Amino acid sequence: MQDIFSGIVDLERGSRVSLYRQLYEQLRSSILSGRLPAGTRLPATRGMARQLGVARNTVLAASEQLAAEGFLEARQGAGTVVAGEISAELTRSARARVDGAPRTHRLSRAGMRLASVRRDAPCGEIPRAFLPGIPDLGAFPHAVWGRLLRRSCQLLRPGEAAYGSTAGLPALRGALCDHLSEARGVNALPEQIIITPSAQAALDLLARALVDPNDAVWLEEPGYLGARAAFSGAGAEIIPVPVDEQGIDPRKARSAPAMIYVTPSHQYPTGRLMPLARRLELLDCAERHDAYVLEDDFDSEFQFQGRPVAALQGLDTQGRVLYVGTFSKVLQPGIRVGYAVLPQPLVEPVARVQRNTGQIVPAAVQLALASFIEEGHLRAHIRRMCALYHERQDELVSALEESCGGSVTVERPAGGMQLIAGLPAGRDDAAVVRELAARRVMARPLSGFYLGEPRRHGLLLGFAGYPVEDIAAGAVQIRSALGS
Repeated sequence: MQDIFSGIVDLERGSRVSLYRQLYEQLRSSILSGRLPAGTRLPATRGMARQLGVARNTVLAASEQLAAEGFLEARQGAGTVVAGEISAELTRSARARVDGAPRTHRLSRAGMRLASVRRDAPCGEIPRAFLPGIPDLGAFPHAVWGRLLRRSCQLLRPGEAAYGSTAGLPALRGALCDHLSEARGVNALPEQIIITPSAQAALDLLARALVDPNDAVWLEEPGYLGARAAFSGAGAEIIPVPVDEQGIDPRKARSAPAMIYVTPSHQYPTGRLMPLARRLELLDCAERHDAYVLEDDFDSEFQFQGRPVAALQGLDTQGRVLYVGTFSKVLQPGIRVGYAVLPQPLVEPVARVQRNTGQIVPAAVQLALASFIEEGHLRAHIRRMCALYHERQDELVSALEESCGGSVTVERPAGGMQLIAGLPAGRDDAAVVRELAARRVMARPLSGFYLGEPRRHGLLLGFAGYPVEDIAAGAVQIRSALGS
């Protein structure tokens, strides 16, 4: 029997993989490859254990697993043998699959469209200045949140602990509705709110539910790449519409839309505010074309000059505006909660789409967040972060002016978490970003937010999540990268 295992079983004693698992996998592989053909008799478990120098229980466990999966069988008078159903033809086929050319893997057309929009961000590492869209993670009230989350886990009722209301628990929808009404001027009832795992999930949900392949969708140019990904994945025809000093300009579009995506309170990435006249013009345009307007209100809570301008949704009287927001910016991305406020007739069918795509937020997180809002923690946190982020914006503007002088043109928005440092004509912002990455400084090239030919080049620099010393040091690296 010694020859049976020659070149078949080679157990590695110091491996992190158990001896049982090694024996099981090596015997299984040898059967599939045909090196142990059907009918081959294996030694008795005691003899096999002695031959391999392992405990009999190790051999028993591997043999029983292989028998349960159909690789081995017990025959009267012959002991344990390789199963007869595993013919030479089948093992030749299995061997061909292993030894042949590797399989070509491909995405669906929708998958390729989604994957074509690159939104590279570091995963599993602490963000470095000046990665945009990152709040101050250390300023988050962890102790308060931990207490509320523990309490929510204990108080979950059976209906909530099961599947519950997949569109969102009433407690969170009610608390959020009150907050949005007061802080953003949103006009809605709690049942018009759908809770999602992020704003991006809400964009994807609405694109799936409301956009048909080849529908024309207007996107701001330059504009948010996540929106481009969501609508591209739905098969829409993306129509880039230029942004001027007042935001998206409907008069510059070249075709009628089915959907218009906008960030009117703080245009991404320019930070520009859409004035009332342009907002009314946009709503009139949507009415004429029988189109929806998707308003992404991603970080408008952070307003440094006066009160935040009310949401576009509050001006809508025809049920055309779909309002999307997130807690990723106002709290932290790890909370994983976003939301959509929809016209009443859309709530039930979109909620069914949500249920069938599994974009559900854990009930305990929803209950904790409802308490966080109701007890005033959200309002207090926003107030603290507004003051802190305003200071950091001032620090970044001053540091860029001191370090870079006339090499960049700083555009200071009235709020938000990032700003643009414009570069001179002819300067390649993507090359500057690569040079900064080599210096362990992160930024985003403005040119990357254009679908067509970029009209401007610059650096999108986040400031909210970084202490003043990192901001000052990063500005010096920008000066070095620019050669100024």
